[in-house]
Amino acid sequence: MKKAATLIAALGLTLGLGAFAFAAERTDINIAIDSDIESLHPSDWNTTNEKNIGDQIYDTLMYVPMDGNEEKIEPRIASGYTMSDDGLVYTFTIRDDVTFHDGSALTAEDCAFSVQLYIDSEYQGTSADVGSVEAADDTTLVVTLNAPFAPFLADICSMHIGSKAYHDAVSEEEYMSNPIGSGPYKFVSHAIDTNVILEAYDGYYRGEPSIKNVTYYVIKTTAPQALMSNQVDFAEVDASALPMLEAIPDVVVTPVPTSGYTHLVMNMEKAPFDDVRVRQAINYAINRENVVNVIYEGEAEVNSNICAKTRYGYSDDQFQYTYDPEKAKELLAEAGVEEGTDLGTILCAEKYSNLATVLQADLKAVGLNAEIEVKEFNAYIGQLTSGDFTLCALEMTLEGDTQMLEYALTTPFIGMANNARYSDETMDELFEQARVEPDNEARLALFDQILNKAQDEAIYAVICNPQILYAYNKNLTTTEFVLEGNYYLFDYAWN
Repeated sequence: MKKAATLIAALGLTLGLGAFAFAAERTDINIAIDSDIESLHPSDWNTTNEKNIGDQIYDTLMYVPMDGNEEKIEPRIASGYTMSDDGLVYTFTIRDDVTFHDGSALTAEDCAFSVQLYIDSEYQGTSADVGSVEAADDTTLVVTLNAPFAPFLADICSMHIGSKAYHDAVSEEEYMSNPIGSGPYKFVSHAIDTNVILEAYDGYYRGEPSIKNVTYYVIKTTAPQALMSNQVDFAEVDASALPMLEAIPDVVVTPVPTSGYTHLVMNMEKAPFDDVRVRQAINYAINRENVVNVIYEGEAEVNSNICAKTRYGYSDDQFQYTYDPEKAKELLAEAGVEEGTDLGTILCAEKYSNLATVLQADLKAVGLNAEIEVKEFNAYIGQLTSGDFTLCALEMTLEGDTQMLEYALTTPFIGMANNARYSDETMDELFEQARVEPDNEARLALFDQILNKAQDEAIYAVICNPQILYAYNKNLTTTEFVLEGNYYLFDYAWN
């Protein structure tokens, strides 16, 4: 009870606000997030929390339906589109009844501006070779590619549309911290390390949502307890909380498959990780089954391949690293790495500290020592992308077409998602070929080369594909959760 009382005080909640109200009478929702946000820029977001909140504030040209079927992409801001016979020119018709949260009209110029922002973003981007993005008039957007790219329409579904006039009128800091979108919810406030508050936008072109007020609370470790005591209604939870939550009849837990991968990053700019034998040895040293059981309570799939087994391009014929500590020791000896070698530190955020501890023990078992360095999440991301680390434990998702794996494996993305800081001309060229290859079989063959090369060179020590675990109040009506766990509160309601 003391813990619950402390949490109530920390969140600034009152029990009468909604915790005991009849669900059908509620028009608010409280959501737990495990780290604070730094940006709500339409294209320069860098964490899942920033994306999830941005998905409520901004809308997109097109939309992948909640069953995840990319062959049935639906219109949103664009009422429709055409594609030229050569697959190079996409022409989108922009609705004329969409307004931003400041009441101004959204036009094709805003769409062209936002698509270009996304293409140029150091955090997001598209694998398509885009030649130009132009507003032909207020309701016509024309995107011209230099080469055909089959997944381009799916990429469009990820691009948040922001206001060009607002961008031009304010500072970059204001644009990312006080956003104006055209989605179902408008931004109200952000209290650092405390909460983000949104409210329904009454001018939303698809109508007002049932849920009017949304509060995201920053709860770094106690989200399960907050769910159990009705202080929050929805949260992503760790697998370690499953036994506790499954015993609560008022809480539903739904697992969601992802293409994300849990892995240990080895900084290839630093010895001894510049030796492929050392990287291979570390891959053999990791007991992946144990990680899945201990860290994820079995709610993950063992996979040493950076490509999830559900993803285009994966093949069972591609090499998999197994747990073989003796093989690891042999490779270390061949590389001249002596028993007891100090590898420095395993950088991690608090949410990955248990993972780092298990990996530390696996390394110790083959004669490699490493300390654990735990950082606040945003500081951790900054240190990782700057290359100021030796080893790093994390989960990453590069959703969309398999081409997106180039963010982790090619030279231009060092300092972004290429955390191994790996650079290889052949790998860069293979991804360039895959980007423009129109033939499906030929493209699959290119990805087979890419993924086998990634395994041969042990670029990362990939461990498994975890599931997202969403836990929420049983009286909350949600939509189907599909791959990657995207959600849209516009479709939610209390019953």
